[in-house]
Amino acid sequence: MVKFDINGAIVEFDEKKDNYNSIRRLFKSYARDLSDTFEDECLNNIQSIKQLSDKGLCIGEALIDDLLRKAIECIVSYGIITIDFSTFKEIYCEKYLDLKRLFNNLNKEILVPNRNKKNSHIKNLELKPSIKKLKGYIYNDCFNIHCAVVDALIDSGISNIDSQINEDSIKKSNALFNNYKDGFISKTDECRVVKQIIELNPYRQDVYEFLIKEDGDFSKEVERLTEYLGYDIKPYKATLMDIYIKTLIENNVGDIEIEKEKVKKYSKYIGCTDSSIYVARIDAIYTFENA
Repeated sequence: MVKFDINGAIVEFDEKKDNYNSIRRLFKSYARDLSDTFEDECLNNIQSIKQLSDKGLCIGEALIDDLLRKAIECIVSYGIITIDFSTFKEIYCEKYLDLKRLFNNLNKEILVPNRNKKNSHIKNLELKPSIKKLKGYIYNDCFNIHCAVVDALIDSGISNIDSQINEDSIKKSNALFNNYKDGFISKTDECRVVKQIIELNPYRQDVYEFLIKEDGDFSKEVERLTEYLGYDIKPYKATLMDIYIKTLIENNVGDIEIEKEKVKKYSKYIGCTDSSIYVARIDAIYTFENA
């Protein structure tokens, strides 16, 4: 059992949920790495829309095939040795892999119409955005392979792994979160409702952003939970610090020590470990203004 104390709401993940999340988190990481690899390879080796039209799908499918082999390794690690690459791809992956269809649509809409245009400037303007779109398609396919892995394991009789979050749980979690955001939940019920929101569907990053902004993250348990789920919440905390400092400067009270103390307190409130950076920024702003 994995537990998190989210401002008094005790959120728990049993073995089945923990195993599911481990696979989901792993393929989320793979998806980030492989979609970045695709983008780098295209930017370094493709100079035209024509080349992207000719080679883009092959590059993407090769990366996805590499990940399917990692998926087989994952399945075998659970003791399932009767599913090979071809079986896995044909039976379990087809409904989750969308790159070919989306690439063909992009080809019709942008790549083919622009591949033979004489104005190379226009073609190059289309190149980077098209690569970025394909990167997104590849990320989604790579990430969705975790669903196929879970399906294969459950079909093979593995009982200590949860299935994906179902639509009913997602709808209930969304409704509870909307009511929580809108202030319709009484103080006495808040912890119970937050626990339900997260346990019904732990995979909404905006839930954690809202909780940090509105309720704080003194103990950094929200950050620990997001790391467990495969999210990096630190950039959002940095954004909150930027907004807070901007507000302080706009409402300048003229006392640098008071401002620095406010920055420290707010940093502690949202669980930001880099308060010294933001205190130094206040120093720099005041120094510049008084120079």
